[in-house]
Amino acid sequence: MYDVRTATPVDLEAVIALVARLQQDPAHRIAFHGETAREVAEELAEIEPRWPDCAVVAVDQGGRLRGTLTVEVDTGQRRAYLYGPYVDVPANHPAAGNLWQATADAMLTHAHRLPALAGVRTLELFGHRENRLLADFAGRHGIAARMTTRCFTLTAAPLRSLLVRHSPDDRVVPLPPEPAVRAAVAQLHDRCFPGAPTTGAQLVAGERHSVVVLVGENGLLGYAGGYTQAEEYYVDVVGVTEDARSCGVGRSLVRRLLGELAARDGVRDRAAALIRAGNDPSERMFTKLGFVLSEELVSYQADLAAAVAHRPAS
Repeated sequence: MYDVRTATPVDLEAVIALVARLQQDPAHRIAFHGETAREVAEELAEIEPRWPDCAVVAVDQGGRLRGTLTVEVDTGQRRAYLYGPYVDVPANHPAAGNLWQATADAMLTHAHRLPALAGVRTLELFGHRENRLLADFAGRHGIAARMTTRCFTLTAAPLRSLLVRHSPDDRVVPLPPEPAVRAAVAQLHDRCFPGAPTTGAQLVAGERHSVVVLVGENGLLGYAGGYTQAEEYYVDVVGVTEDARSCGVGRSLVRRLLGELAARDGVRDRAAALIRAGNDPSERMFTKLGFVLSEELVSYQADLAAAVAHRPAS
């Protein structure tokens, strides 16, 4: 068993290296994190509250880092996201299950004591479908599988072609300052994505997302929001009013959004979007833009009190 403690700034370099290495294996992959050291470093730098105040590590007797768990907290929604647990043991190791789960349990127990989790009501995990260790961990802690999400990506030449060769629809523009348009976007977002991590008010506030809109004669037809990460453009949300669907509005919004991100943040070699399994219209829209399915992810969610109640005794 490893020594589990709150992280310190000295641990950061080793944490980034460990996470980036384990992210290469679907059997360990956590969907909240990127897959390179640069992406992981960028994500940890943006964590709220400040890393390492919201992080836990597991170290062996020699002081070597063997596991980590970071918690991001949305205080407004009283929701916590687990970036992990990560335990440095091969998924096919004979003792992987016992060692991984014992270390993961100890890190979660320690994380529950962090001041950052005070008042949190909802706990969320998000990992690759092949991460069975995470699935077993979630099940033992009463954190139920909520939905399957499919990741679609557009890379290299196809992405450059979309950005360069397709003339943008001049009806699609960056989110204007008019309060009426912003209110309409917020309302449409909350209607299309109830309970999403980003609320409509947060989306139009522009703290993280770039947003583009298409407004017709009778009002808002649709919007798209996303942001640039270390290695990719991320299309986070696309919402289209019911009477404007299946008319190419969504594709126009995504093209313009990617163009805006490229102009503002420079060249990236990949764009990505997550689509809930069963959302066939969205899958068709992204497929027509050239995106291809790259992996399937599973999200898990629980009331924090229920998760604590199911936590194995230490």
